[in-house]
Amino acid sequence: IFRTLQYTFKFILALNIIYNGSEETIACLRTIVRNIQISRQFVRLGRPLEHMYSFYKSLNLKEDLSKYCILGRNLAYAIYLTFDTIVWIHKSGIMKFENMKTISINSQFFWLIGITFGIIHEIYILSRIMGKVSEMKDVFSSKEEKEKEKEIEVRKRRSDDFRIILDERNNHCLILIQHSCDFLQPISYLGIYRIEPIFLALFGIISSLIGARTQWIKVNGK
Repeated sequence: IFRTLQYTFKFILALNIIYNGSEETIACLRTIVRNIQISRQFVRLGRPLEHMYSFYKSLNLKEDLSKYCILGRNLAYAIYLTFDTIVWIHKSGIMKFENMKTISINSQFFWLIGITFGIIHEIYILSRIMGKVSEMKDVFSSKEEKEKEKEIEVRKRRSDDFRIILDERNNHCLILIQHSCDFLQPISYLGIYRIEPIFLALFGIISSLIGARTQWIKVNGK
């Protein structure tokens, strides 16, 4: 919710700047964005430890590309959020740092690395899912299976399995879209490719809504 609000206000701020909004309105919106950002950083204070714990648990996963993507993503996110915590300490006035620009750049750099691992992981997972979908389609089209599907229970079970795989594919497609939207944020901040603030805000809103949907499903189910 905080993230969606932050990018929504960033979008409104960008609109006001483009269409010559009043200085008072722009200043007010910048203050709102800054306070929401600080609040988000405060809420995430313990996240580096969570990612390090996930990194530790992932060491026992099966040796494949997925494992190394998960390890790389968790390690990069732990470092990114550690730098982000330092940024929060500076912005909240608890302690001031002279090299804030370098700290912010490092934060965005490791965020970019984490997102990149996430994108590679989702592409890998989707390729495996598409392989399963293709196999199931081949099974459905075979003569032997068509004869078996005369039984109602068999047909229903296969239909349910196929629907579950398609739902899994759709969820991973959305996560890939989310990572792709997030990818543009550090890319622009680091100066690799400059993107207009209004578009960054839009991509941020899309990413936030997908993230909110994912969290809702985790907590409440579909």
